[in-house]
Amino acid sequence: MPKNQYTYRPEEFDENGFDGPSRSQLKREMAELQQLGADLAGLGDSVVREAHLPGDVEAALLLIKKMTKHEARRRHLQYVGKLMRTFDTGPVREIVKEAKAGRQIKTAEFRRVETLRDRLLDGDDDLLQELFDRHPDEGQRLRQLTLGARRERAKEKPPKDARALFRLLRSLSDFENA
Repeated sequence: MPKNQYTYRPEEFDENGFDGPSRSQLKREMAELQQLGADLAGLGDSVVREAHLPGDVEAALLLIKKMTKHEARRRHLQYVGKLMRTFDTGPVREIVKEAKAGRQIKTAEFRRVETLRDRLLDGDDDLLQELFDRHPDEGQRLRQLTLGARRERAKEKPPKDARALFRLLRSLSDFENA
């Protein structure tokens, strides 16, 4: 029988005639494992070390950051994907998922503070009074920075007071309801 011909064994196929996942499906799974490895490596060396991975996988993930050449990094990520097929990636997926959720929370908090600052700079004196009432110990500093930042904006100067106002708003604890 020629080398490239297959013998048909009906017991190996399902009802549709397929004998397993398609090559496209296998490629998608491999790409997903590569991305998972890249995401985990991007979280930092300490997270990789604390993930309790097999030694070769941990070493490969720690090496990713040192690679600067695009093609070398791409090939190494393929290798990482191959290594990640050898163990259960459930805990790794949880670590990456939690890190992404934490990053989204920080981003939302950052945007909320930015919005507060922008409202203050746009002249929302009601918000300024509300923040002043909530934080009487920081109220005077809050007013000074707000007025200074408004002046900076009007005179098109560097936003020194606007940055200080942002830091102050971020340090205040209960600005969520504003």
